[in-house]
Amino acid sequence: MPKFYFPALLLSIVLCSACAPFAPTKTMQPEVPLDKPYSIQVIDEPSNVLWWKNFQSNELNALIAEALSDNFTINAAYARVKQASANLERAGAAQYPTLNLTGDAKAGRTGSKADSGSPSIYDDTQRYSLAAAAAYEVDLWGRIEAQRSASEQQFYATQADLDAAAVTVAASVASTWVDLLRVRQEISILTSQIETNKKQLGFQELRFANGLAQSVDVLQQRQILASSQSELPLLVAREQVLLNALAVLIGRTPLDTPEVQEQTLPVLINLPPTGLPTDLLVNRPDVRASGFQLFSAKWSVAEARANRLPQFSINADAALTSSVAAVLFNNWAATLAGKIMQPVLDGGLRAAEVERTRAVVEERSALYSDTVAKAIQEVEDALINEEQQQKYITLLSAQRDATAKTLEDAQLRYLQGQSGYLPLLQEVLNVQSLERKMIQQQAELIKFRISLYRALGGSWTYDLADVRSTASTDANNKGI
Repeated sequence: MPKFYFPALLLSIVLCSACAPFAPTKTMQPEVPLDKPYSIQVIDEPSNVLWWKNFQSNELNALIAEALSDNFTINAAYARVKQASANLERAGAAQYPTLNLTGDAKAGRTGSKADSGSPSIYDDTQRYSLAAAAAYEVDLWGRIEAQRSASEQQFYATQADLDAAAVTVAASVASTWVDLLRVRQEISILTSQIETNKKQLGFQELRFANGLAQSVDVLQQRQILASSQSELPLLVAREQVLLNALAVLIGRTPLDTPEVQEQTLPVLINLPPTGLPTDLLVNRPDVRASGFQLFSAKWSVAEARANRLPQFSINADAALTSSVAAVLFNNWAATLAGKIMQPVLDGGLRAAEVERTRAVVEERSALYSDTVAKAIQEVEDALINEEQQQKYITLLSAQRDATAKTLEDAQLRYLQGQSGYLPLLQEVLNVQSLERKMIQQQAELIKFRISLYRALGGSWTYDLADVRSTASTDANNKGI
C-alpha cells in the first residue's frame, strides 16, 4: 500500500511534534535563603483591603483612585501590555498552517497580416487562474513552542511591570499627600508662633518703655520675629509645589491642581501582616516580573537548541487554470510536498546563539536573586525604621515636655529679674523648633509605613482592572 505511506509518515511527524525535549523545568527559586522570618514578625490574617484605606481619608482614596486611572506612567505601562499581547499572538501564529490564495485573469489580442492587400487577422486570448498555497512547519523539537512560550513569559513580565507601576504610583501619591499635610501643619504652627512672637515683642517694647527691659531685649525679640516670618514664604511655596506634584501624579497638570481640604496628619493603625520572605515571590510585582524574565530566557535557550536540529515543513499547492472562465473549475492540479532542512555549515552561528542565550539565563538568574534580596531588604528597612522612629518620637515628645517646663522656669526667672532675656529667648526657640520637629518626624513615621506597604506588595494588583474601574466613581464622589 505505497499510496498510504506518505500520509502515514506525515501523521507520525505531526504526532512527534507534540514533544518538547528542551523545555525548561517548571520550578524556579532565587539563589538567596528564604527560610528565615523577618526581624519583626506580624502574624495575622492577610487583608484584601487596599492599604491606603487604612488612613481613613476619603480624599486620599480619591487621589489614588484617580492616579490609578489617569496616571501617565500607568497608562504607558498599559500600552506596553497591549504590545506584549500582540507580540504573543504573533509568536503563536507560527504554530498554525499558512494559506494564501491568488487569482488572476488576463485578456490579450494579437494581430497579423499576410500581405499589404489582405485584411488583418486578430486572435483574442483569455486566461483565468485561481491558486492556493498552504505551508506548515512541523514543530518536531519544540522550537516554535519555545518561541511562543518565551513571548508568553515576556507578556506576563510586562503585566507585572504594570502592577509594579501601580504600586509605585499609589505609594508616591500617599507620600506626597503626607508631605502636603505636614507642610500645612507646619504653616499652622509657624503662623501661631509668629503671632506669639509679635505679642512678646509688644510686651518687651512696653517693658522697655517703662524702664523694665533693655534695648537689646527688644532687638533680640525683633530678630526672632523676623526669623520666623522669613520661613513662612518657603513653606507656602513648598505647599504649592506638592500640590503640583499631586496634580501630575493623578494625570493632570499643575494648572489644574486637586482640591485637598485636609490639614492634619492621619493616625497610624497597627503594623500590617508581614508574612514570610517567600510571600514576596508572589506579592511583589517587580519580583514576579524578574522571574518571568528569567523563565523567558530559559525558553529562548530551548528555542536556540532546537534550531540546531532538522526542520521539517509541509507544502500543499492547488491551481485552477483555463482559457474559459466557465470551465475554470474543470482544470486543476494539486501537489503535496515535504521538505527537510538540516543546518550543516553556518560558521558556528547557531552554536553561538545557544551560548548567548545561556549567558542571558545566567544574567537573569543573578538579577532575579538580586531583586528578591532587595525586596527583603526594603521590608526589613521599613520595619526597623518604623520601630526606631516610634522610639525617637517618644523621646522627642519627652524632650519637648521638658523644654516646655524649662521655658516656664526661664520666664519666671526673667520676670523676677534673676536672669537676662537671652536664656529665655533660647528656650523659646527650642520649644518652637521642637513643635515643628514633632510634626516632621510624625510625617516621617507615616512615610515609613507607606514604604512598608509598598515593600510588601500585596495581592491588590491582581485586581488592578477592578480598582481602575471604580476610580472614576471614587474621584467624582469626592470631587477631587
